[in-house]
Amino acid sequence: MPIDTEKMLRKFAAEHDTLRDTLGLLRDAADRLVAGPDAGALQALSRAYAFLTEQLLPHEHAEETLLYPALARPLGTGEATATMSRTHSEIQRLSDRIGTHIALAQATDGIQPEQVDDLLACLYGLYTLLRLHFLQEEENYFTLTDD
Repeated sequence: MPIDTEKMLRKFAAEHDTLRDTLGLLRDAADRLVAGPDAGALQALSRAYAFLTEQLLPHEHAEETLLYPALARPLGTGEATATMSRTHSEIQRLSDRIGTHIALAQATDGIQPEQVDDLLACLYGLYTLLRLHFLQEEENYFTLTDD
């Protein structure tokens, strides 16, 4: 394993530790929404979306553009990260849907009842997807370091 790739693996592993601790914002926003689509639910949703756009998505993009290409050689093929790349696309898609719901809620003076089911699916689904995705990366890639 090239030393630069090992350093990258350690960096992304450390980021996972931080991000994992914050994933609960997604579940918290969903739980708050279940209590009622009021201003507090919109605030919780906005906090979760800020986490996605400011921290999580930049991390996923960096993995896609820096880490995965660096892993192609040690893993023997660029296809070794293809399924994880597909997961990154789904993370982006669900994040975008949440952003669309927030924009709609802001334009209509709050979360509308017809938005609730899809928002809950996005939030709980994304929370679960991210937990699984982190575990897969940690087990499949982060274990490649000499540590």
